[in-house]
Amino acid sequence: LYGKPLKYCVMVSIVLAQLGFCCAYVIFVATNMQDLWNTLTDCKRQLSTETWILIQLLIYIPLSFVRKIKKFASLSVVGNLFIMIGLSYLLFYDFWSIFTKGPGEIVQFNPSKFPLLVGTAAFSYEGISLVIPIVESMERKDKFNTVLTASLVICAGLFVFIGALSYLAFGDKVETVILLNLPNGTAWTLGVQFLYSLAIIMSVPLQLFPAIRIIESGMFSGSGKGNPVVKWQKNLFRTLLVIFVILVAIFGAEELDNFIAIVGAGACLPLSFLYPVMLHYRALADSWYARLKDLVLSTVALFGLVYVTFISIETWGTSAPPLDRCASLP
Repeated sequence: LYGKPLKYCVMVSIVLAQLGFCCAYVIFVATNMQDLWNTLTDCKRQLSTETWILIQLLIYIPLSFVRKIKKFASLSVVGNLFIMIGLSYLLFYDFWSIFTKGPGEIVQFNPSKFPLLVGTAAFSYEGISLVIPIVESMERKDKFNTVLTASLVICAGLFVFIGALSYLAFGDKVETVILLNLPNGTAWTLGVQFLYSLAIIMSVPLQLFPAIRIIESGMFSGSGKGNPVVKWQKNLFRTLLVIFVILVAIFGAEELDNFIAIVGAGACLPLSFLYPVMLHYRALADSWYARLKDLVLSTVALFGLVYVTFISIETWGTSAPPLDRCASLP
């Protein structure tokens, strides 16, 4: 409909989004494991966030060599189970905290942080690049609209409910990594931190896979199945890509909220709201009302992309540091 320029824009956005998700996940795991390690060692053998990020190289480089995404299926199932355990405990503690301690200090509207909310909300559409592959793999494609609608409603409901409840419980003391708000040192908290970190570690290869496939399709003309030279060239590329993700994660480690907002606005907003609307305008908008709606939505998406990205970059370096449990020790 728009030719190669839009195709390349979509591909670049997908690559940036997937790499951004991986960087955010790496930072999340590092922050979580640092807190867990400090608790277990009583802060006697502290390791920096950067060290915990670098340690993850040992995990992601071998996993990046996997060629078939179906081999990650079992990891995905186990990871989802761990996430459900973690969210269940978080909800339990949220309710317990509200009923025993009362709500935290609530700010009804924070204009300085509102752009971060928009970027973070767009970041939550992290599965948007998988919509078309899912449609193509479905046996009954006529059921896709129902499946997509139900999935969006359930996921949006969970995001809003858990986010609002946690903010009600902790107020302005809420951490970017919400697990840091759980009670320190309890067996449940330690278990949840460990299992949730494992779940995110299992998710990183899945998020990296689409970016690897897109970039490799443009860099390598042949397959590595029958050519060991091409195979190891691809392995080298994948190693360098993981190292790049790790370096970007180190750069953004202290600014996770701003980093997520930039990825959400710069990559997820176009994929979720701008490109689909542009395609709908050319292919399906057959009335003035439909065309007007598409123009309004695309204008709002473009404005959000520019505004949120600009504010996130402008406020880079102003985020509060993550909770440091060792700072209160003598």
